[in-house]
Amino acid sequence: MHISALFVLSGLAIGAFASQDVICRGLNAQDNGCIRYTRGFDVTGVVTEVDLTFPQVRDECDCIRECLNRPGTCANYVWKFSTPAAVQSGHRTCTLYSNFNLPSQVVLEFDLNSTNNMNIQILAPENNPQMGALVPQAFQDINLNTTADPDAVSGPVWVLANGQVQC
Repeated sequence: MHISALFVLSGLAIGAFASQDVICRGLNAQDNGCIRYTRGFDVTGVVTEVDLTFPQVRDECDCIRECLNRPGTCANYVWKFSTPAAVQSGHRTCTLYSNFNLPSQVVLEFDLNSTNNMNIQILAPENNPQMGALVPQAFQDINLNTTADPDAVSGPVWVLANGQVQC
């Protein structure tokens, strides 16, 4: 009885994860697109930051492709309105990062003068130290704090040791 219950629960967990809609079909990734993503929130961190704008990136699929084009420095992306100007133009920004949002009780500080650092690019000095926090919500109003943006998307891009990509 316990074994079959465990099997059913296990099947439900796998089924729930596998039912995530594939976005950006046709990407060169294991699932022929991405199934690991979050809508309406920004799961990214701040150690390295590359901001790309319209017309270089027109949608979330262009954003994910830009991350795929940088396998040595990009581990996740966010496609959201990042400034009031972006909201006014109607074009979201694609920001590429090398790390994820830290948990709320974790803080990291980077020695930017260390010769051990490679490809560290913190565009905003106030992002060092990186303070952990709850994963921030994405917004689409001019003040970027009132109207939730359900079309924002963020998530991981992992290049596996066998050369395959998961996202």
